Amino acid sequence: MKMAFVCNGSSARAQMAAAIGREFFKDAEISAVGSLEGETLDPMVTKVLSEDGISTENLTLKTLFDMDFDLDYALIVGCDEGGCPLVFADKVVEWDFITNLKDQGEEAYVEAKNQLKEEIKKFYMETFAS
Repeated sequence: MKMAFVCNGSSARAQMAAAIGREFFKDAEISAVGSLEGETLDPMVTKVLSEDGISTENLTLKTLFDMDFDLDYALIVGCDEGGCPLVFADKVVEWDFITNLKDQGEEAYVEAKNQLKEEIKKFYMETFAS
């Protein structure tokens, strides 16, 4: 199964979501897609996730221009800079309420992490655990 976590405006939410997603979808090929940037891992993402024992090591980072088109799932985890990005996948899920991390401090990252953990767990339970 191929999944992408997509964030418009800042790639940090996508990076965080992809790392958390790997905890649930162990056999999936998962990428973090940032629409404006995405080639560099946000150091605050690594710091905040490491506090929960979640690794960002070997995280696949892409931009929208490099995103795969044969995805089973695209989970949009942030819609900024003009709305949600146009993505192609068998199933697209939009969570446009995840805290925007652009120019924010650690507290916002922790809030986004908690939101993402809850939504990804809920998505996993509703889609795969039944």
